[in-house]
Amino acid sequence: MKRLPDAEFSVMQGVWNFDIPVSTAELKAKLDEKKEWNMSALQTVLSRLEEKGFVKSEKNGRNRFYTPLISEEVYLVEEGRSFAERIGGKRLLKLVAAMFDNRKISDEEAEELMAFIESKRKG
Repeated sequence: MKRLPDAEFSVMQGVWNFDIPVSTAELKAKLDEKKEWNMSALQTVLSRLEEKGFVKSEKNGRNRFYTPLISEEVYLVEEGRSFAERIGGKRLLKLVAAMFDNRKISDEEAEELMAFIESKRKG
């Protein structure tokens, strides 16, 4: 699975936020909450996502509806695996440390991280 460019990933996040097929207009309204999208540009990105196999579309009257073919979880796992391979396993501690160096983590976040690590150690 190829990594999505930022614009395509933003659109996929919008698609993943709907439990049912989403119309282009509904998706545009949701995406516009963060950054305004030109309808033509959105349609171009959706076409690219369909060509790549990330979404399927169906036309109903004048509207086109999109359904994700790849779940957000599957994509994020693959993206994370790919990133880990690029940086090398021995640099994982440095990566995590860098993510939190300039930010204090809450006790709850620390507990979640420790629980996650323990679950991975036990297999």
